[in-house]
Amino acid sequence: EMIGCAGIEVSPIPERSLKGPTTRRGPLMSNVAVSKKFRRKGIGEKLVKEAERVARYEWGYDDMFLYVEQRNTAAVRLYQKLGYRRLWVDKDARTLLPTTKGRLEDAPTKIVCMRKRLNLGFIGRLLPF
Repeated sequence: EMIGCAGIEVSPIPERSLKGPTTRRGPLMSNVAVSKKFRRKGIGEKLVKEAERVARYEWGYDDMFLYVEQRNTAAVRLYQKLGYRRLWVDKDARTLLPTTKGRLEDAPTKIVCMRKRLNLGFIGRLLPF
């Protein structure tokens, strides 16, 4: 039985929106998911922390980036609790949503790009940079 998963890849990171220019590459965490019956048990936090460990200690990066839909408030709160800060919001993004007929439908969404500085201690993450 699948309990949870998370992805991480090195990717170009846009400056102000998904379609904006990119001037850096970095680890991008994606597809963090926990099965419904295992939620609220700290598994999502453990997945995020393991992805951060890989990015910092195995790949040598000082930052971790992620995209999250703004309407996914539980995920946004988790990432903020773990030290992630908003870089930008793309208000013109698109997503695929399932319909009642089992198909996917293109729909507007707002994507938040967040970053965490991995090389700072707790106090350093409180600083606004």
